[in-house]
Amino acid sequence: MTIEKHTRAPRAHVITSGNFHAVPQGFEGGKGSLRYVLKPEFQVVPASDDNSRATMAVPREHALLDLAAVNLADLDAATIIRDCEIVAKAARENFADLQRIITAFGADGTPELQAEALAIAERLGLTESAVAKNGGGLLGLIVIAGACLFASCFASCPPPKKETEHP
Repeated sequence: MTIEKHTRAPRAHVITSGNFHAVPQGFEGGKGSLRYVLKPEFQVVPASDDNSRATMAVPREHALLDLAAVNLADLDAATIIRDCEIVAKAARENFADLQRIITAFGADGTPELQAEALAIAERLGLTESAVAKNGGGLLGLIVIAGACLFASCFASCPPPKKETEHP
């Protein structure tokens, strides 16, 4: 897998036509509600040869981070601290591999690149289950980082409009 530096403008929006659903079985080491935080999109797509049939598609370039799914009792400070240590070590020692993982889910990602990304994550011990076996979990780290980033993002958004009264 090569890492290409794209010069195209960053994606400013995502249009979806499906539903976002949790796949808790994908996070075998996840604690409670944290297994429901990350939700891929599921789309019903008519079959190309027969529009009376449909197939299920799962776009791989975006997912929903559902912070409302979190039960705060499932967050653990020691686990999140361990996540930070594990991810920091990977960033120091294998940053190019981390970039390869991200590239696999970018605009030019393919199922083959995504399979390779999983193999890299497994080799580095960065799958959720591997990190959980080493005292972390990654999902809590995503929740904390996501909430902080949401706060930063929404600080730049216009405030909610007040309801108007009609005569």
